[in-house]
Amino acid sequence: MLTALTVLGIVLAVAHVLVNGFHDAPNALALPVRFRALTPRVGLVFTALVNAAGVWAAAYLLADWIITGVPVPHDVVGSATIVCALVTTIGWNLLTWWWGMPSSSTTALSGGLLGALLGAHAVDLVDGNPLTAEALYQVVVPLVLAPLSAYAVAWVLVVPLLHLLRHSEPDTTTFRSRLVLAGGAAAVSFGHGIHHGRRAAWILATLLLCAGFADPLAGSTPWLFLLIAAGLATGTLFGAWRIAYTLSSRMITIDPFRGAVAQGVAGALLFLGGTLIPVPMSTSQTTAAAILGAGRQQRFHTVNVRVVKRVLLVWVLTVPACAAISGTLLLALSPLL
Repeated sequence: MLTALTVLGIVLAVAHVLVNGFHDAPNALALPVRFRALTPRVGLVFTALVNAAGVWAAAYLLADWIITGVPVPHDVVGSATIVCALVTTIGWNLLTWWWGMPSSSTTALSGGLLGALLGAHAVDLVDGNPLTAEALYQVVVPLVLAPLSAYAVAWVLVVPLLHLLRHSEPDTTTFRSRLVLAGGAAAVSFGHGIHHGRRAAWILATLLLCAGFADPLAGSTPWLFLLIAAGLATGTLFGAWRIAYTLSSRMITIDPFRGAVAQGVAGALLFLGGTLIPVPMSTSQTTAAAILGAGRQQRFHTVNVRVVKRVLLVWVLTVPACAAISGTLLLALSPLL
């Protein structure tokens, strides 16, 4: 049973990386492509390479930060927990892609892990309550604090930056905005690669530990990060344009200048969150919140309230829905454990 769960878990972990790259590519590209800072083809190749670079940064610069606040046991129950969480997260990502909603893979996985552990705890397969303060921190920061920070910073920055550019020609402002949009796409992609490379490495390492192997993160393991980088880059090349359309057009109407502010804020926060300040962050929610914050600083009404309510509803439902589905799957597996 343990061998089967380990093999299945590794296959699902690779699939999760591919789907994650596919699902999250629009976070970096929606606005740059909309305002012609990058073409779709060049943008996909560019962000795929920068995502891979972010994974390598996680491997060689940030190895000590590969941690999680969710206490997964290193046995067959731990393997089953990760398998259930991965199935749930992949399914949620595909469902939200179909809806065109920018949802968080980070909170979906955290919710799935917590739900599976709660299910295991309910049938006495694990000791102790998995709802620890550290586990809740892993949910609250990307779900609440990071989007609120991105919204507030983008909203505040528009006015002073607009004041600095008040004497610039419109064409000059648009050109400068496109440069910022392209640079912001690189920052968002690099931060995304760090965050999701670190998380994917933890998933694979935990699966191997549960199977009785030595910790692959204890030494130099280029093969692990090479696999993650290749999967994330490949998934990015098939970027989910349904979500890009929501971010760039459906959710709010925004001009190149405010788009550049949003892209710069999201890129800066994700880069800092992956390097200098190691906190869990959602690329999707940080980017979408920054776009809303910058777009709200306009004299005329540009927000599509109906779409924004749907986006927020998906964010609120992500953790409980994924927890419920993953917990149910674990309970269905529990007689075999």
